[in-house]
Amino acid sequence: MLFQSGSSQPKQTEHAVKPIDGAATVRYRTGTSSDASACAQIIRDWGDETPWIDDLDPIEPLTTFWRGVFEQDPVWVAEGEDGIVGFCTREDEFITGLYVAHEARNRGVGKRLLDLAKEGRDWIIVWSYELNPEARRFYRREGLVEICREMEDGSNLMNVEHRWTRPGWQLETAQAT
Repeated sequence: MLFQSGSSQPKQTEHAVKPIDGAATVRYRTGTSSDASACAQIIRDWGDETPWIDDLDPIEPLTTFWRGVFEQDPVWVAEGEDGIVGFCTREDEFITGLYVAHEARNRGVGKRLLDLAKEGRDWIIVWSYELNPEARRFYRREGLVEICREMEDGSNLMNVEHRWTRPGWQLETAQAT
């Protein structure tokens, strides 16, 4: 996790990206529960721009939910000069959220967040909606393979499971048995 050796302080890394509102650098750091409000707003904005998604919860309950997630699971945030522009959280091998603000998409932010979530893992799983072709293309491009599809209870939306495995992992596992 992005921590400096011997320190409990999050290590910040910088990553050059295509300019976002004039800024060409995004900082990545370990997220905290205090980041939940900004991250919930990114999700709300995504919901507002996505015509096929049901109305999302109001911002306060959404923030409370994500604050609880951030207190339990690893989270990484991407910060531009004007605040958080993306985040990723993972529970064990499952990515439970990967969202990038509209103005920061297609600039390498999501890739870097996904790469941080992959660190130290042999495999990860992430779900995306069938109706979200941009996300599915992104996961394919980043080496994730579609595994299965399931109808989401209550929404009648098809959810697509994607899996990434560390190169050579299956071979090493098979040789060990």
